[in-house]
Amino acid sequence: MTLSRGWRRFFAGLGLAFLCSAAARPCTIAVISGRIARDGRPILWKNRDVTNQDNLLRYGSGGRYPFIGIGETGVLDKIWAGLNGAGLAIVNAVSTDLEGVNETENGIFIKRILEDCATIRDVELLLLATNGRRRTLANFGVIDARGGGAIFETGNTRFAKFDVDDAPLGFIVRTNFALTGVKPEEGEGFIRFDRATAILTAAAAAKSIDPRFVFDRAARDLVNEAVDPYPLPYRGSQSGHPSGYIHTNYSINRYRTASASVIHGVGPGEDPLLSTFWCILGEPVCGIALPAWVRAQAVPIALGWGSQTSPLRDLVEFQEGRCYTDPSSDRYLDTTKLVEPGGRGILSAVVQIESVIFRSAAAVLERWRSSPPSAGEAKAFQERLASWAYRRYFASI
Repeated sequence: MTLSRGWRRFFAGLGLAFLCSAAARPCTIAVISGRIARDGRPILWKNRDVTNQDNLLRYGSGGRYPFIGIGETGVLDKIWAGLNGAGLAIVNAVSTDLEGVNETENGIFIKRILEDCATIRDVELLLLATNGRRRTLANFGVIDARGGGAIFETGNTRFAKFDVDDAPLGFIVRTNFALTGVKPEEGEGFIRFDRATAILTAAAAAKSIDPRFVFDRAARDLVNEAVDPYPLPYRGSQSGHPSGYIHTNYSINRYRTASASVIHGVGPGEDPLLSTFWCILGEPVCGIALPAWVRAQAVPIALGWGSQTSPLRDLVEFQEGRCYTDPSSDRYLDTTKLVEPGGRGILSAVVQIESVIFRSAAAVLERWRSSPPSAGEAKAFQERLASWAYRRYFASI
């Protein structure tokens, strides 16, 4: 999906001043139908860009359905991407161009949906019941264990549903504007929208999309409005900054990306508790993707440690600091720190570690689909894998 010519003319006319103001509340999300996924299972993706970088993974069990989801240290009533025991997953991207006055309940509403809803239809019914009583301004992306997927552009008093089954290419991307928005001057994220759409379009026909592809090719993408830095490291100079540095204001992987979530759903008739929540805490080019399952009734210690910050997130933050060292701007990333000669570099180390992680997770899921694990078995596996990844990541610093 691309913007209409009318929209493009309008926003082009706003010029650079608009672009500079468009970095306030960005996120990138996508709903990907199982019909274009490598293994036929639906996928939900979110890059969360936010000022509060202390994201962590939480487990909750206070509602009808237990869930795991992205939260913030010290904030217990809001979740920003999640998966519940019924196999329902939800993410959001703020869209202040929708009708309404504020977005104070976006995270609260996600938590409520995770606790109360099992299907996309349940979500739709809850939206109908709360029209006029919500304080939401968001594009909500949802998949369920029945193979469905949808985007709900949701204001305070009404919403619009976009079903992924109706999407010609088999996926729906949203950033920080809505197709049903009534305040187009407040829309944001058009560069990221076009880039994410291009990445997924190229892969959709080949049915090559899986969680690792989403992390490697989409969540970690560094192309901005002026520079394609690939292959890394970037050999040029952008806007007079040192060689190898590129700005990440408008790339999908941004200087303020606090987490990336990829929820891998289940196939028809499969146990919803085998849906997998993959997450990176921190900027995707510096962080490690790790899996977690609601069945485990817990999250790995490295990803969420009570009310404390995530231990793995703390390590990733240190590595991020090595990448952003330009004294003239905190938004320019040194790509030479990501990929160094001889297979070294932060991203090079991450890719090596993730090769083991994805291979191990694929093997255990294959076994679990034939013989579902106990909660203890699932918890022990995800803890061992996360602990190993933490140690390997620490050793690479």
